[in-house]
Amino acid sequence: MSFPVIDIYINKIEENAVQMQKMLKEKNIDLTAVVKGFAGDLKVFKAFQNAAVNSIADSRLQNIKKYREAGYQGEIMMLRIPMPSELEEAVKYIDTTLLSEIKTARAAAEAAVKANKEIKVIIMVDLGDRREGVLAENLQKLAAEIIKLDGLKLDGIGTNLGCFAGVLPDENNTKKLIELKHDLEEEFSLKLNRISAGNTATTILLNNHDLSSKINNLRIGEGILLGTDIINERLFKDLNHYNFRLRAEIIELQAKPSNPEGEMAFDGKGRNQILKDKGLRKRAIAAVGKQDIDYHGLYPLDKGIEVLGASSDHLILDLTDLKKELAVGDIITFKMNYSAMLRAMTSAYVEKNYLYK
Repeated sequence: MSFPVIDIYINKIEENAVQMQKMLKEKNIDLTAVVKGFAGDLKVFKAFQNAAVNSIADSRLQNIKKYREAGYQGEIMMLRIPMPSELEEAVKYIDTTLLSEIKTARAAAEAAVKANKEIKVIIMVDLGDRREGVLAENLQKLAAEIIKLDGLKLDGIGTNLGCFAGVLPDENNTKKLIELKHDLEEEFSLKLNRISAGNTATTILLNNHDLSSKINNLRIGEGILLGTDIINERLFKDLNHYNFRLRAEIIELQAKPSNPEGEMAFDGKGRNQILKDKGLRKRAIAAVGKQDIDYHGLYPLDKGIEVLGASSDHLILDLTDLKKELAVGDIITFKMNYSAMLRAMTSAYVEKNYLYK
């Protein structure tokens, strides 16, 4: 086996997918499993197929094609608002897309008609996180245009929170989404099938019956893959946690002053370095870097290891407080958050090790 390597606990992911569906079904909420986190890896995707997940979402057309070719017959949602340039190809594989632009809606309609398909549309509404979505005051105008288009069916509205500005899902913004759905139905005398109220972070509202009884779809990836909700800083009690774990090899281990020597400028990425002087420390370098992982999302399994930072190919660690002795060539294991997992699964330089236990 070569390093770095990511250990992937397939059975635990499958168990999480089954349990998440059960948890949402008790609230009459449908799961759309977000599967973008593992770069279209079909061995990981098999866990979702085995769990009988009937709705998935991905942002990358390359992955979506692979899922269809692997025999997946359930709903596929285009999770990122599609590029107009990819729609002619995308409509061959997807059932549903998120939209926020009339130009893109028209291109989607044209492509759908050409493919003799009807694509369901969820209009995304920006409720404060300032990522994708129309502002609430522009929702009805966009909906009016989409309703007119052949090849598209307005299926519902949705929102995304917590992924850009860190705005938390709460009672106020979720109530606002529910009200906007009601207003659309009244204005256009129609019934919207779906209110897609958010992601893993939104599950914290499930015990609020007034809200959860009106939500009927959540788009969840992190909760299934890792059993975590990083936005709300919690672990799911009944799920398996940190099902992707990184192992990296030590290539240098020396005692070094913690304080740099010489005139300070910028690091290799153009940022100022601010380091605290702790005196002489036991420093290790592991053979993995920013090209492979987000070092902010690495959590060493062994207590006493501190992740100091990384360059493109080097991970810098402080082992001074580690009680056991390590040497060059030894392996350090890390739990990973969603961001670190995403990058490691995408990197061709990180070997994938599939575990079925």
